[in-house]
Amino acid sequence: MAQQGNSYRADNKFISKGVILLSSLGLLLFTVLGLSGCKNVDKKSPLQVFHYNEDVSVTTLDPAFVKSQSEIWIVSQIFNGLVDLDAQLQPVPALAKSWEISEDLCTYTFHLRTDVNFCFVDKLGQTTQRKMTASDVAYSLSRIADPATASPGAWIFAGKIDSVFSRAFLAPNDTTFVLQLKTPAASLLGLLSTNFGFVVPREYARYDKSYVSRNPVGTGPFYMRRWEEEIKLVLRKNPHYHERDSQGVALPYLDAVNVTFVKNKQTAFMQFVAGTYDFFNGLEGSFKDELLTETAALKPKYAKSMKAIITPFLNTEYVGCYLGDVPGQTNWLQDVHLRRALFLAIDKQKLVRFFRNGLGDPGDAGFVPPSLNVVGSKANDAATATSNQWDRALQELKKSSYNRQANKPVILLSTTADYLDMMVYLQETWQRLGVKVKVDIQTGGMLRQLRNEGKLMLFRGSWIADYPDAENFLACFYQPYCSPNGPNYTHFTDLKFDALYQLIEAGSTQKQGDDRALHIQQANQILIEQAPVIPLYYDKSIRLMQPWVEGLANDVANRLVLKRVKINPKRP
Repeated sequence: MAQQGNSYRADNKFISKGVILLSSLGLLLFTVLGLSGCKNVDKKSPLQVFHYNEDVSVTTLDPAFVKSQSEIWIVSQIFNGLVDLDAQLQPVPALAKSWEISEDLCTYTFHLRTDVNFCFVDKLGQTTQRKMTASDVAYSLSRIADPATASPGAWIFAGKIDSVFSRAFLAPNDTTFVLQLKTPAASLLGLLSTNFGFVVPREYARYDKSYVSRNPVGTGPFYMRRWEEEIKLVLRKNPHYHERDSQGVALPYLDAVNVTFVKNKQTAFMQFVAGTYDFFNGLEGSFKDELLTETAALKPKYAKSMKAIITPFLNTEYVGCYLGDVPGQTNWLQDVHLRRALFLAIDKQKLVRFFRNGLGDPGDAGFVPPSLNVVGSKANDAATATSNQWDRALQELKKSSYNRQANKPVILLSTTADYLDMMVYLQETWQRLGVKVKVDIQTGGMLRQLRNEGKLMLFRGSWIADYPDAENFLACFYQPYCSPNGPNYTHFTDLKFDALYQLIEAGSTQKQGDDRALHIQQANQILIEQAPVIPLYYDKSIRLMQPWVEGLANDVANRLVLKRVKINPKRP
């Protein structure tokens, strides 16, 4: 591992000089691509080590508290849950080898694997193991549900279980775990596949939160060996891991995972191009035009030096409309005709093409991404013919109370600097329509705070699914979840929608699938017609990887699964 660390520092120095000396982006990329093949191969480690960078800080590795993608990716290498999701995002066995659901849909009985062990690490880096039992599962889930833990994942059990946890989480023997609900919850298995469903050892109860956050102990394919905050994190292969491939070979194939924390995206990307990193997620805006065509494909001059995976992503990018009362002033956005006009005026195909290089699909099918198979929704019939959307927008604006004002008031559109160009495009579009808009730039933290407090009128937002179910997107408009008590940042209220959401939340995907799908479609259609948000596009994720990386895939949840990844030993 020391050799790998030295190699990283040398490459970092080289890239820094290259950035200073060369101003042309295309020339710099070609220079790095050419020189990266001349690195000293004697410094390569014989170990199978996977390198990638995170530009977002990691502050905790306790699965009860992780929220960012950077943290989730790391803890998902260290921990497992009772269930996992396959490539189609359907629940499959993980720590539980099988389960049964009672007729009333309230009792889930999980039969646990008997070959699963926790990987404990001492100060010298030596590993020991202890068998996982049902009592560990009961402790893990009760820990999430317990208000004293203050986990942001407590909501997954809110209102669904008895307040006495020993009645909700039962361990009748070491290999059987029973989860008892008060009411059916259609998305339960999906919720258990998230990091809030990861199983931790019951020994966690002896330690405070700060200790656990930096000393993770799990059953996953890797364990944490080293963590220098804001610098580097090293995971090593768990020698006690239970999974094997179809040939009987123990997983994972990798010996280690090396994560660095270079905050500058351009610097990190150039290090990827130089071969320092095996994988790079997403693209910094200044590189999109250089690497991608307008249809989201790698340009031919880069296709031989790297591989790309582009996948629909369960993320809806949108502009939210605050619908609550504003003390001392008129909230013009409470008028549905104005909201519809704003939605119809945007050429979303052009927006995706020019601002995203095709990395997305136009947001014309409502708030729920089409990849969740919501069919039959029509965006006010506005998306059926792009040629007459502008005329429809003008018609809706004429019906609005805003249009009847002699002196048109200015509506504030709040965003972060990363999306400024796109929001200026919206501003210009809406001002051509006849709506005065001013762009307001906020930091990410301040925008979230003001949004949660109902102090922003129009705000750019994105909703990434916590779990792969349309219910997760529709929850953003359920009246009891109005912020700050939940994710209903628009304060949208509709009795029919709320009734449908309650049916969706309780309905079983297995036993009442057709009815539930219809309810999802109906709820999504209400959002289209009432337009509390203006969907801009449904995101796509892009993963770039080196030619020597094998077995790395992606799915619509943008998960990072490394247990089957290999580094080709014939790499340059």
